[in-house]
Amino acid sequence: MFDMKKVGKRIVELRKENKITQMVLADLLGVSFQAISNWERGETMPDISKLPELSRIFNVSIDDILSNSKGTQLVKDLVESDSFTAAKPIDKEEFMNVAPILTFDQADQVYQHIESDLSSKDLSLIAPYLSQDIVNELAKKEFRVSGLNGLASIAPYISQDILAACAEKEFELHGLNVLTVVAPFLSQEMIDESAKKELESNGLKGLISMAPFISQEVIDEGVRKEFVLSGLSALSSVAYAISEDVLSDCVQKSYESKGIKSLASVAPFIKKELLEEIALDAISKKGMSEVISILPFIDRNLIKSMVFK
Repeated sequence: MFDMKKVGKRIVELRKENKITQMVLADLLGVSFQAISNWERGETMPDISKLPELSRIFNVSIDDILSNSKGTQLVKDLVESDSFTAAKPIDKEEFMNVAPILTFDQADQVYQHIESDLSSKDLSLIAPYLSQDIVNELAKKEFRVSGLNGLASIAPYISQDILAACAEKEFELHGLNVLTVVAPFLSQEMIDESAKKELESNGLKGLISMAPFISQEVIDEGVRKEFVLSGLSALSSVAYAISEDVLSDCVQKSYESKGIKSLASVAPFIKKELLEEIALDAISKKGMSEVISILPFIDRNLIKSMVFK
């Protein structure tokens, strides 16, 4: 990428040499005063369409404005030609250097002339500057080679339908957990539908890695079923994701049927008031020794009151 600080400093120098204020320059270019300020602070770059105008206003070459950085010739070729055709293959570093100031059409044209294959890291750097159609084609190609892992770095730029289609294929082959690499960019509907299928096939354990992305309703539904089949201990791996009401209900039922020791596996996640209420009840019925398994999760002052009661 062009050194924006260096380009910004050069614009300041040229503007002052020509005795032009930021406001006047903004008017001449048809941009906002803030845009000029951002350029000069090195926070953004002038759009490629503004470079010929800057060159004319300051009576210098585009090379001078861009400080002859790598990619300057490519920018000049794009500015001077309505239909860009590269005289030779374009180096990928040269493209990545100029991409931020290109239009989508220009970036797509230049991309077609890159001489070498792009890595996943390269794709993540250029995806924001390419059109949706190009990014989608890149995504399909990368998916065929590397599966869903290959799409992780460009997932924010892939259209929802393409990403969902790739995710669905991967889910059918490898199960729910493979979706974690792109989960933040999938629709809630797709995640929940996939989670329900996973529950039917593998039970609650199949949701472990995806639990943070699954809706509360689906998590709780799976928890209720798993609790009936396997008891409270089976909930420990996703206890942090269970709603307070559902977990409390399972805890109460487990205590009533299996005693307080059955609560140990999920004790860190039980509502404090409920855990202490159960502890007091257990002590009143069977004594202090009954609560040893959950003592680390009970307030110390309450423990002291239990001991000296």
